[in-house]
Amino acid sequence: MTLCLQMTRWDEILTLPVQNPTILEFSAADITWSMVEGWKDSMDRLALIPFSRVGDFVRGESNSKACPTRFHVEARRRRSPTMTCKPKVDGILEYILYWCSFGPDDYRKGGAVRPSRSSCGKRKTPAGRPNTKRGCVCHFIVKRLIAEPSLALVIYNHNKHVDKKGTPCHGPMDKMAVGTKAMFAPYISDELLLEVMSLLYVGIPVETIMQRHTEMVEKQGGPSNRDDLLTHRYVRRLERKMRRSVYELDDDDAVSMNKWVENNQDCVFFYEDFSDNDTFVLGIQTDWQLQQMIQYGNRSLLASDSKFGTNKLKYPVHSILVFDQQKNAIPVAWIITPNFTHGEIYRWMGALYDRVRTKDPTWQLGGFIIDDPLTDVRTMREVFQCPVLISLWRVRHAWHKNLMSKCSDFERRSMMAKRLGEAISSICRGNGDTELFQAFLEDFIDCSGFVDYFKALWFPRLGWSIYLAFLAIFGFYLLQGMDSRPEDQPVGYC
Repeated sequence: MTLCLQMTRWDEILTLPVQNPTILEFSAADITWSMVEGWKDSMDRLALIPFSRVGDFVRGESNSKACPTRFHVEARRRRSPTMTCKPKVDGILEYILYWCSFGPDDYRKGGAVRPSRSSCGKRKTPAGRPNTKRGCVCHFIVKRLIAEPSLALVIYNHNKHVDKKGTPCHGPMDKMAVGTKAMFAPYISDELLLEVMSLLYVGIPVETIMQRHTEMVEKQGGPSNRDDLLTHRYVRRLERKMRRSVYELDDDDAVSMNKWVENNQDCVFFYEDFSDNDTFVLGIQTDWQLQQMIQYGNRSLLASDSKFGTNKLKYPVHSILVFDQQKNAIPVAWIITPNFTHGEIYRWMGALYDRVRTKDPTWQLGGFIIDDPLTDVRTMREVFQCPVLISLWRVRHAWHKNLMSKCSDFERRSMMAKRLGEAISSICRGNGDTELFQAFLEDFIDCSGFVDYFKALWFPRLGWSIYLAFLAIFGFYLLQGMDSRPEDQPVGYC
């Protein structure tokens, strides 16, 4: 009888619709929940979602306006996907228990603490736990099914942020939380964390960071969210963590890289080591970067910056950028490989595109801007299904750099730079075409070094220049966030 009821339960679960909201982050309010009979005559409130979107659900549920919080992994169990025995219909590949960070322990006066925690030795200095552990019982369970490994069964029976007595224990509904950190979600946001770590990385002192932060909070009239409660102690701890971090995990670079990739699986979207036929490729993208790429790249533009570290690093770092509403460039992915522009991008670009589309199937790129004519444009078009453009500011920068190295005559060099600039300007105004570059090569044939470079690298790829007359009014000012160039420099199609 029990087995029959169990089979009926799982038959009902596996016939539920898979819900995949189109928004970037979603919460319980965005899902239609089903009531299915559980154990001991209880009813389970559950839903099926793609397993790849569990993180989006956790973030969306944490960012609830009614009761902001953060969910942590309280317990996790994994099973190897390769099993010798026959899998059961109710078999679980992975079990994850997410609990509100204000529980399950209650460090308030008279609160209950689990025995395993109360037996621990007392700290010399209190950690301020009454504001972070208040006995909240809100939690949900995520199960990855053997029958459907791509799906996650979410069981959310305790969805109220209350303690065991049923009273609100944190957030705006808790009167005892007014004036304390329990009013807001614990920890700072990922955006502020990235900002603080960036400031520390470039050498800004902790005191300066805290002074600016305090002045900003005072100007707005006091704290209004969790980021306003940033403490000197937390920033100092971040500084210490960065100072102690070690990236060389082994004397052998290959072993060190393999260890780093193994320890940072969540941030690596593509990795291939050296082989007889292929070169080394490492693609890095954090969850926060993925969110920015989806938010600001949809129906908009991506740009590539392939010049970082080309003169100093053995393997340059290639950055993929998006632009926010203030036209600031945000790096959303980093690719480390010795051969970015020589037909190698197909190896990681498809993985990056699939990663984005898995999170948001409606995501579509409006255009991709490159800064190197050797980039595999055909692969970019095939993967992203969008136009590929080139940054003219970067083009002229490359011309100027090679003029400086290949032409020693100062006056001749100035004349050549002026002619190239006039050619671009004339084409943008609709008063010329690629014949201007042909005339340039004939007039400066004596400067063989730069002429040979221009003929080999640029002249076969000048087809984009015919579009400049149509793009003159475009004035692609977005790239000033990437390289602070003049606003009247457009981009051209490749």
